[in-house]
Amino acid sequence: MPSSLLIADASTLLNFLRVRRFDLVHGLGYRVRIVDAVYEEIQTEREQLDRIVEEGHIKTITLEGTAITDSVAKFLALGLGNGESFSFAAAVEFEAAIAIDDIRAVKKTKGIAGGLTVVTSTDIVVAGIRASRLTLQEADLLKADWASNHRFRLKFNSFGDLL
Repeated sequence: MPSSLLIADASTLLNFLRVRRFDLVHGLGYRVRIVDAVYEEIQTEREQLDRIVEEGHIKTITLEGTAITDSVAKFLALGLGNGESFSFAAAVEFEAAIAIDDIRAVKKTKGIAGGLTVVTSTDIVVAGIRASRLTLQEADLLKADWASNHRFRLKFNSFGDLL
């Protein structure tokens, strides 16, 4: 059975906060959580993030204990950042899916976290199109906005190529 919990890393979460489309993440049906380290990383969209947290659409989680510390250390040793390491550790600990767009980080963690469900920004947009939460044209406008304004480029011409 797929996890009903989604640990969101800053990369994916920021993509949707920046274009004011967190509704697409929320529409997946997961209970969305972020670790404290990711919350602290997100500064540019903090007001929007705080509102979403206050509304209960995202909850922050604090990871503590020796097992978590050891798990985070393993991810840090692979060269992952603080937020990524805590996010992966949380996903492993809670047997959750992880929302992340850093494919290099995902590849690096295969030996430790290989069984995790990985959800990318692309996956979220495609799910949104299929659920009629946005049109193909709106999705392609998001893609263009990410590339032009937010340094996030996808290697396909249109979301229509993925449908």
